[in-house]
Amino acid sequence: MNVFLLYAKAQNLKAQAAEIFADETANKGELARDEVYPPLGISILAAWLEQKGHDVRLMDDSIEEIEDIKKNVEWAEVVGISSLTPNARRARELGQMIRREFGKPVVMGGPHPTTNPEFFLESGACDVTVQGEGDYTLPELLEVIHEPAKWETVEGITYLKDGELYSTPRRPLLKDVDEVPFPAYHLWDIPRYMKLMINPGVTLITSRGCPYACTFCDAEMTPRQYRAMNPERTVDLIEHILRTYNPPQLVLFDDLFTIQRKRVIEICKEIIKRDLFFEWVCESRVDTMDFEMLRWLRKAGCVKIYYGLESGSPRMLVTMKKGVTPEKVLHGAKLNRQLGMYFKFFILYGFPEDTVEDHRLTEELIAETRPDAVCCAILQPIPGTAVYEQLKPYLTKDVAEMDFHYWHSTESFKHPTFTHQELHKERDRLLVAHAKATKGLIPRLRRKLERLVTMIRHPYLFMDLLEIRTRRKRYLKRVAESDWAWTQTQRRDQLALQVPTVSVD
Repeated sequence: MNVFLLYAKAQNLKAQAAEIFADETANKGELARDEVYPPLGISILAAWLEQKGHDVRLMDDSIEEIEDIKKNVEWAEVVGISSLTPNARRARELGQMIRREFGKPVVMGGPHPTTNPEFFLESGACDVTVQGEGDYTLPELLEVIHEPAKWETVEGITYLKDGELYSTPRRPLLKDVDEVPFPAYHLWDIPRYMKLMINPGVTLITSRGCPYACTFCDAEMTPRQYRAMNPERTVDLIEHILRTYNPPQLVLFDDLFTIQRKRVIEICKEIIKRDLFFEWVCESRVDTMDFEMLRWLRKAGCVKIYYGLESGSPRMLVTMKKGVTPEKVLHGAKLNRQLGMYFKFFILYGFPEDTVEDHRLTEELIAETRPDAVCCAILQPIPGTAVYEQLKPYLTKDVAEMDFHYWHSTESFKHPTFTHQELHKERDRLLVAHAKATKGLIPRLRRKLERLVTMIRHPYLFMDLLEIRTRRKRYLKRVAESDWAWTQTQRRDQLALQVPTVSVD
């Protein structure tokens, strides 16, 4: 069967990002969050479908024109559309167009179809929505897609039956992530993507799910269950990407890469054992870190870790069910500084319980922890989350009908305490507090001294540093001889901090 899988992208955000990225003098700020990566969700689904013998084409609405999308729709027998909440309106528009103009079956999947199937089904934008992970559901659905009477035999879908929403039993989550085929990178023009990026690289996911219960996180796709590739297969995927595309960096999109300490250390050791030299970044929680794991991350080429902190207020951390304390944050941040790891904190302002005092406590914690960067966003309530239910009375309209980005400052609700402008001012205060704590000669010397003292206390770190620098020289030589040599001459990190440039004034 010819199957066309499409990632939907809100067109106003696509245009906004294109405009600011085209201006080399513009401060990218939060728009740097709009790095264009091949969508991994449909890439993995495509790999499953190819295993079943289907012919698959992939397209990304972020970078393609509607005329080219229509050509692929015409080729296809079935169209699948993936949608996040910010892109739901665009996905609905595309689904309606495809069914109206081409009469092709449309299947919707992703976070928003999982939590709000009625948004697409009742508007005539699709025939079926997939709930949760589609690894087994989509191939099974395609076998009966032209026989609606058999749809009820497929677990994990919702459709209209006699004019009413009908959902089959939710399919259990895939247990063994090692069964998942590598993403179908070959169906994308990877060099084209990397040329569009500020920080060219290739993305991958080595685990699924997160066991924590943060109130702002939509976990309906993988309900609080963490599953991970074994270390050897993880490094197999890394090596495949390096050998095939020779990218200057890899970006791990795992929700929580460092939760299994033993696994992380084994991955790092396997990278070194195979003599793979590359730079990579990951996202994590600062309270999952310990000295030995950070040491191995550094040795294996991890150069940046992004931590979701969200708040420095003990009360707010409890309210949002973050499961961390300021004391644990202070300890984790100190480890990062001692071992010389670049780390950034993500902060969220705008929770309904937020007060000025909570923001001041956040400023104090940022000043104490001194991260290399901080990104402060205004909360966007997403369907399927606890905080969305809290903020329902304050929404300006259905969030799926809004033009918003997770990291842009869209006013999607009326905060009970702050105006939207006041939240912006509070965010700016935080950025200045961070600048005061980290910029200038004294903060830099303090950071270097902290690192030096740690190395004196642990002399083996001097050998680690020599090894790290040797591997980095080989990495730089590899990149210099590749198509991405220009990345070594541009101030990429300055462009990609994802927050406005802030002075201490």
